[in-house]
Amino acid sequence: MNPSPESQPKEWFPSHIISGEEHIALLILNQPLQEECKLFVKKNWQSALFHVGVDGGANQLKELSDDEFSLIPELVCGDFDSATSEVLEFYRSKGVSVIHTPNQDETDFTKALRLTDMYLKDRKIEVSSIVAVARNGDRLDHILGNLNTLYLAEEITSIPVLILGNNSLTWLLSVGCHKIHVTEKMVESHVGLIPLGSECKNVTTTGLKWNLTNGKMNFGGLISTCNMFDGSSVVTVATDTPLIWTMEVTMDKF
Repeated sequence: MNPSPESQPKEWFPSHIISGEEHIALLILNQPLQEECKLFVKKNWQSALFHVGVDGGANQLKELSDDEFSLIPELVCGDFDSATSEVLEFYRSKGVSVIHTPNQDETDFTKALRLTDMYLKDRKIEVSSIVAVARNGDRLDHILGNLNTLYLAEEITSIPVLILGNNSLTWLLSVGCHKIHVTEKMVESHVGLIPLGSECKNVTTTGLKWNLTNGKMNFGGLISTCNMFDGSSVVTVATDTPLIWTMEVTMDKF
């Protein structure tokens, strides 16, 4: 199937998310946060409309809190193999909803996404995106599990879901056309287009240093890593298969 050139493109404004200009739902995943992630959480906490500590992510929020900046989420959830009992009791005492989700057929991230979508609908909270803050590196299985949740997300919520890691912002481009808006602060960033789910038989891009025209991408063949912006204000991607888009971000530029 070829992406229809007449279809209305989905527009993305990554700089708005990084700089806190959008109202988001903020999920803190397990594993110790790297410095860039800590900066993002503190910078965007006030503008975010809903906050979730996902299992051990609750520990990270407690550690980030201090007398001047208390990070109290609306929801803490997970199978609780990482969150300490002391942290869970602390958040219960603050009136936080603490929900045990023991199902092992889904990751804590996926289960948290289901609960987040439910809470947002029940409370009639409108957000532009759901941003999950996660640690890069250390555990490849965690990274792949998080990317798999991006593929599952389209069946869980209509809200765009992105993953912020240390120096990276990643999301899934669904079948069709996309416009990614590029600011001057982003032009030197590296980017990647990854056909993780299945072979992409037809992808066309503009605005990148190395573009594709009706190109084919698959593991064992061509994938686009270490690509760059070409200085254009907009990158366009038209794809017949969902593709992972990942880009380098540096918090101190925003």
